[in-house]
Formats: sequence, structure tokens, C-alpha cells
Amino acid sequence: MSIEFFTLGPTAIQIYEAGEQNPQKAKRIVYGQATSNANGIATLYFTDNGLANGNPLLDTIDYAVSSVYSTNSTINARPRVQMREKNITGKYVSANVTNINGVTVLGISVLGSENPVSGIVVDFMILGSFNN
Repeated sequence: MSIEFFTLGPTAIQIYEAGEQNPQKAKRIVYGQATSNANGIATLYFTDNGLANGNPLLDTIDYAVSSVYSTNSTINARPRVQMREKNITGKYVSANVTNINGVTVLGISVLGSENPVSGIVVDFMILGSFNN
């Protein structure tokens, strides 16, 4: 088994399967961060330059996950993030960041409206394959 770490756009770990001299496909784990825009959408381009016009680090996505990262405890306690899109051609993933407002009715707190939140840093981790 061979493991390679490299940094281009986002950070990536590449793993070759054991016993293969010249594997046709390599598994990669890509990690990156993106900040949500005014619509509450955080988009990570996992390309060699971190932009939409870059060369993809993955050809296929097997699994993708996102989570909110912040040093502010009120931000961590309130917004939630959920995966919005996974681009099958291996260019980007995006997530919705929404704010959950608690509404109290008769002393019972229930979930209220969800509003997009901008300026939130979102962590992404993507597992996929790349043709060699």
C-alpha cells in the first residue's frame, strides 16, 4: 500500500491499493474549507487550484460530509449544515448553512424558522477515486 499527501487547492490524501504496481484507480480523501455566502451556501472546489476552472482531484465521489467549524460558541450552537450538492464529475461539493431559531410555546421550546447564514466556515471531507 502506498500513501501520498499533497496540497494543491484543498488538502488531499491519496491511497493506492496493496499489491498493485500500476493501479488504474487511486482512492483519495480530500479535505477543505469554504465560507458560506449570503444565501447560506458554502461551496468547496476540490481542484488543483481550488477554483471552478481547475483540474479535478477526483473523478468520482463515493462519500462526502460537511460540518460547521467556528470558534464562536453561539455559532456552533445555532446553525446547522447539510449537504446540498455533490458534483458527480468531481469538481465541487456544497452545503446549506441555516440558522435554527428556538420558539417557546407554553414553556416548551420548538424549532422555529430556518434562515440562511453567511460567513460561516464549513469543513468538507470527500472520499472518491481518481484514474491514473
